[in-house]
Amino acid sequence: MPASAVPIRQAIFAVLDVETTGLEPHARVIEIACVRLQGFRELGRLQSLIHPGIPIPPVATSVSGIDDAMVSGAPPFSQVWPALANLLEDAVLVAHNAPFDLHYLSNEKKRAGGSPWQGPVLDTLRLARNVLELPAYSLPELRASLALESGPSHRALADVLTTAALLKLLVERLAPGVRTLPELLQAQLPVPLPWEEATRFGVPEPTVETLADAARRGQWVAIDYESRAGTRRWLLHPLGLERNGRLTYLLGQVEPTRETRTFRTDRIRGASLALPPQPGNPTA
Repeated sequence: MPASAVPIRQAIFAVLDVETTGLEPHARVIEIACVRLQGFRELGRLQSLIHPGIPIPPVATSVSGIDDAMVSGAPPFSQVWPALANLLEDAVLVAHNAPFDLHYLSNEKKRAGGSPWQGPVLDTLRLARNVLELPAYSLPELRASLALESGPSHRALADVLTTAALLKLLVERLAPGVRTLPELLQAQLPVPLPWEEATRFGVPEPTVETLADAARRGQWVAIDYESRAGTRRWLLHPLGLERNGRLTYLLGQVEPTRETRTFRTDRIRGASLALPPQPGNPTA
């Protein structure tokens, strides 16, 4: 059957979640879970603590409950990867806030001698924003507001099971207009937002002017961005704006990794033109 005609309930999904030593780009995976589904029936699962090779900071333990003693006898990622690869084979990778999980999964694969994920990805966070009218879209908040399958937050398998239940609910909400896998993947996509329309969606005019001017001129911008980890300054090339549900996002190519990341515009606390990064100097 051509890929364009694969019904959603015949598609294979691999729902994934990782817990890490922190939110920094170089943080390590300390737990991973994956459930392989077809027609929302479970075909297999994996759950494993991972020895990260570094101490787990107390702040990470306070979130996940995982400490150094728990992972002292756990395998390294390289030993878990073969079993995980079997669950991911020929599947659509599903995660809530997929860029987070994919970043750390790809980093661990590189350390183990592998390559980044090349298959299709379905982000239930982006899909939920487009489908549901809710005040917040974090997994714990969706679990509570939608009465999804419950479990301890910020443990990998519990979050995987919640994400799988969320995916099933979103597919049901999209029916009958969305029937095939390509239609489902399309339904998660944000809508490009022209710079000149950004103020209509709540982006402050000074921020729009700075970002748009830098994008046209190919200049660097420093933004002060507030997240769960606190306020951090990012140096980036602004690439454009997009709208996902009721939220708007800045796309930017960040230094020093040159990765393309998204930033919620309502969490940008300041934006200013910046000088190009100097070799050897910190940029964020």
